[in-house]
Amino acid sequence: MPKPGTREFQAQVQACAAQVMTYLPELARRHSPLMVLAALSEHVGGGLYLCQKAGACSPAQARAVLQDIEERIFPDR
Repeated sequence: MPKPGTREFQAQVQACAAQVMTYLPELARRHSPLMVLAALSEHVGGGLYLCQKAGACSPAQARAVLQDIEERIFPDR
């Protein structure tokens, strides 16, 4: 697997995100937006936890991911 920050890694992230996006319309037809968001949040949290347990990231790195998400949502904070 390529290292985060490399072009190859970014390309793989974008490809994966595009694939995830293909599932969202179906989920949106079957569930409320809040339910979809809550489920995605569970996956993100679980993924960060597993990455920490596997030694793929530190708690500080996991927090940085969450901080990046927060800054994108609330840019004027």
